[in-house]
Amino acid sequence: MVGTLIVVYLIGWLPATLAAFAAGKRLRDPQAPARHPMTVSFVAGALWPLLVVGLLELSSVMMFTDTPAKAPNGIGVFA
Repeated sequence: MVGTLIVVYLIGWLPATLAAFAAGKRLRDPQAPARHPMTVSFVAGALWPLLVVGLLELSSVMMFTDTPAKAPNGIGVFA
């Protein structure tokens, strides 16, 4: 079980590192280039499970924000 989790983690590390590096290259500020873009990409790749959890939380917040609230009958604000 633990061996499988380690393999999944390591398999996800490389694509996450490459994606972070590519995004950093594309979104960088030409006036102030980063000193260590590969190091930042490497750390982002190492933390990819946290990035996935953050994206899931963001998508759930967006989904529930679009859902209209149902007010109970008889209670409301009259304008």
